[in-house]
Amino acid sequence: LLVTSASGHAQQGIHTPPQGSPERQAIMDVMRLDFYPGGLVAARRNAKGVLFTVRYLRVHGDWALTCVDPVNAAGKEIAEFRWGLLHCKAGQWSDANYFDAIRPYPSEESAEDALDMTASTIRKIWRRFPDAPKDIFPELSKQRP
Repeated sequence: LLVTSASGHAQQGIHTPPQGSPERQAIMDVMRLDFYPGGLVAARRNAKGVLFTVRYLRVHGDWALTCVDPVNAAGKEIAEFRWGLLHCKAGQWSDANYFDAIRPYPSEESAEDALDMTASTIRKIWRRFPDAPKDIFPELSKQRP
């Protein structure tokens, strides 16, 4: 299976885009939108200097899953970590907003599970986004109970 990423580079199967690659940059720009309500242009400019320590990043076809720690240029954490499920359409990555898509949460604890990408959350995401490849998600066997 040969797929074209948002950056125009062909990728085969599951992969982690390397640092500095256009594909990784496009994904991180979408993750930066939390800090730039003005939109993607502002996120790309990144006047606030929001950087990410990437904990997890897997891409397969037109889907990506990532977990990042927002940091400043000195590496100091500026916000809590966040997961993002992204989908690429017409060469443009966008946030699938999985967190909102799997609501309602019966309790605060289940909302925390959604933020932590637990096995329960992953199963809910798969039900809501059946086209998302299962291999971009962390292995369920490695998830906490």
